Amino acid sequence: MAHPLAQLLVILGVPQSGGSSCGVTIPRAPGAPSALLEPLRVGEPDDLDLEDMLFSDPEPRDWENILRRCSQGGESCRTFGIEEWNLTSFNVLRHQGVTGKPCAEDFAVVQRMCGGPVACREIDGKRRVVGFSGEGRPDLNALSQLPHLFALELHGPRREDLQGQWPQSLRVLRLVAPHTGALTLAPTLRSLQIHGRQDNLRWTKIDFAALCGLNLTYFVAFAIEVAGGTLPDCWAGMKHLRNFYCSNCMMRLPPTALRGLHSLRSFVAFRQWEMIPCALRHVANASACKASWETQHETKAPCHVIAISGPSCQGHWSGDAANSDWGDFQEGPSFLCPEFSFSFPFEEFLKLDWPNIQKVWLDGNFLTGRIPENIGDLWPKLESLDLYDNNLEGPVPASLGSLPFLKLQLHGNRLEGRVPEPVMRLLDREHIQLGLQENPLLEGCAPQVGHWTNGIPGTRVRPCDEL
Repeated sequence: MAHPLAQLLVILGVPQSGGSSCGVTIPRAPGAPSALLEPLRVGEPDDLDLEDMLFSDPEPRDWENILRRCSQGGESCRTFGIEEWNLTSFNVLRHQGVTGKPCAEDFAVVQRMCGGPVACREIDGKRRVVGFSGEGRPDLNALSQLPHLFALELHGPRREDLQGQWPQSLRVLRLVAPHTGALTLAPTLRSLQIHGRQDNLRWTKIDFAALCGLNLTYFVAFAIEVAGGTLPDCWAGMKHLRNFYCSNCMMRLPPTALRGLHSLRSFVAFRQWEMIPCALRHVANASACKASWETQHETKAPCHVIAISGPSCQGHWSGDAANSDWGDFQEGPSFLCPEFSFSFPFEEFLKLDWPNIQKVWLDGNFLTGRIPENIGDLWPKLESLDLYDNNLEGPVPASLGSLPFLKLQLHGNRLEGRVPEPVMRLLDREHIQLGLQENPLLEGCAPQVGHWTNGIPGTRVRPCDEL
């Protein structure tokens, strides 16, 4: 029987080379790369998504933008449920902090100046340590002597490193490339972030049941394997969870543990199982995989042909990816596979009773079925919806046009029928990002806005003045 990767190459019409190596041509969408195939942007929708900035460790320029936007108030300050900025990232503490030498008792513990890996604030006339980022083996018992330690970032922690006395003041914990999935964490946490290593073939498996009992407000994870493929039932106890972000987490089942969670404002779970092309050799059913939308449209690194030979992929990668066995699928070409992705009807999310949800990002999965017409009734506060690069069918609901969207991305699906006028009228807004392109069976007319001068690319939608 042919190797699954060889089967995929045949499907893609890619010539194969003999011997122990083969050439994989990255599939490209017709006409790509082209700005015409991008979503249509009116105004500055990306700059208004402050949640994305806050969770992405904002640099000084981003921080200035956040302060400027929110000083104006109203719609210019869209944080999608984030109320306490210092719970989102270590960089926020740095931006809010002071420089100089910590007070004597805190300096005795950290042995470093304020700034960089140490964040400080003036508290009761003293310069106290409120954040610490540590490499190597942390000493929790020593760190527990810092009475105002609010945030802790640990790089490469092992199971034994997470055992000990946690600081009672700790509210934010970020684990970078943890070596263990068995977590014993501080019960005082309100924000937890887990960033796994994407350059490993086998991502660290995390047992989310170990997090039950925490009263989290914000949760972020990337490049891990969620044990069991979904959230355990005990997560139903997290009654104050507002923002859930888990990309490349190998989840494959609906998050029913969050059913009825009225506190939830943002659910982000795009691209659950992403990999560089050479990792396809280790996928049992590689023929079911697909190149990501970004890869097909060459919006990432310009690497179109990857030579596979031995344990590594050689190509035009950027950064450290050239020296890594598994590369950087965020910067270079990537494939998505359904085995550990959302491959069920999108309607299952609508059944979870999230009346206050404002953002849902599920792009780059394998979701099926229709977008229910009553989505506007079930999610009346929805401002950002990413469903592109899935397998959705049926009409575009007119009720989407009644929602206060900043972003609506439905491109790269199998949607059909006439695009409702209320959805087209979203383009009248000051700031909007709208993606409808590459749904071949969509019909109707579109205003001549931006690069939609000849209709919507990849659809049957034509300019209104031609009909």
